[in-house]
Amino acid sequence: MQQAIGLLSGDARLAAVLRERCPEREFVTDRAAAESCRVVIVDTDAELDAPPRKSVARIVLLGNVTAARRQGDIRVDRDAFVAHPEETLAVADDLASVVIHASQLEQEVGYLTEIHELMAMTDEEAVSERVARTALNLIGLPTAALLLHDPRLERYVVSFSNDPSYRDSGEFLSGVPPDLLQHALGSGEYFAYDENASLVIIPLQVDQDLIGVIRVPVPDNHVVDTACFAPVSRYLRAVVQVLGNVYQLTRSRDLAMRDDLTKAFNRRFFESYLDEEIERARRYGSLFSVIFLDLDDLKTVNNFFGHLTGSRTLQEVAKRILNAVRGIDKVVRFGGDEFCIILPQTDSEQAAAVANRVRRSIGDSSFKLEPEIEISVTASFGIATYPTHAMAKEDLIRQADLAMYRVKSTTKNAIGVATVEDATRPATI
Repeated sequence: MQQAIGLLSGDARLAAVLRERCPEREFVTDRAAAESCRVVIVDTDAELDAPPRKSVARIVLLGNVTAARRQGDIRVDRDAFVAHPEETLAVADDLASVVIHASQLEQEVGYLTEIHELMAMTDEEAVSERVARTALNLIGLPTAALLLHDPRLERYVVSFSNDPSYRDSGEFLSGVPPDLLQHALGSGEYFAYDENASLVIIPLQVDQDLIGVIRVPVPDNHVVDTACFAPVSRYLRAVVQVLGNVYQLTRSRDLAMRDDLTKAFNRRFFESYLDEEIERARRYGSLFSVIFLDLDDLKTVNNFFGHLTGSRTLQEVAKRILNAVRGIDKVVRFGGDEFCIILPQTDSEQAAAVANRVRRSIGDSSFKLEPEIEISVTASFGIATYPTHAMAKEDLIRQADLAMYRVKSTTKNAIGVATVEDATRPATI
């Protein structure tokens, strides 16, 4: 199928002559549309002074044009061109095809380089950020959220987001309209754009498995150029398998970092991840919070119903905690009946809101473990925030533990927050 030819000329008769002599071709004379064509005919010097064009090849008609030649120009005598335009148009078409193909090959080499770099990366969040930011650069939009499927939670969770307006509601695919996703999956174009919702959805598929979705909000007054999604599609088709492999590898490592009983993360994970979170917060000048919670009087359950019932209670508690936090939050079984929640980019006030949600989730309804066994438990909570309450990992843990102990030794079933005064007091042995 032949592409439309742009025509920039002050002579209306030229368009009529070209349409008569090349009836199978389409000639576009509207300036905005003409400048978007890959081949443009330039008939006057005035047109050469216009802003840079999107054209790949230009046919410059000599006689009306005296400017020096630039790369991509095919300079031809005006009268000779008008007499026999098809041969020059065919040459320009061939030149444009070669340039575009070379550009695509250059892109493919770039994608191969990026694939090699991505394969050397083992951090899922770093890979997700790299993929999302490259896609945003190609689209020309500033923010996005990349969601990946988490088989443990049986839903899609945020793996990377620089969109301050995005909120993970805990739904199966939070913030992604099902009809828009279905349109993206069925369109064959690798994306869907809802102008009314100001939202672009880009599915990430490996074979027929939907492993993730990139959700891109469109700012007000921004015009989306759907033509830019062709390179995005090529890029994502090239790298999505790597993202899928890293995703599967991360999930395998994730299982090794989990507590066998509760499926929450284990102490080994806690030690390494907290180091990473402190380094990330230090590097970007951000903050995060930790919540320590200890179940109140679980020993009574063990003594009265036995340790098997106590273990099942811990399992149910872990499920309720996981369902009450965001996908980016990390739930750790710290030891025995004590859990810790790491909350990235969360201050003390926000952490208190999360802790209160978890407290209600645990204590507001009983656990029906057997027809004849119904358990009610509560928990005491302590919160500490980096860098407000501590700069070092050990001090942060100590502050959260002290805040929890104050609650545990008084009211129980409540939330305590570390104080700056405690943070400045030397640790005692």
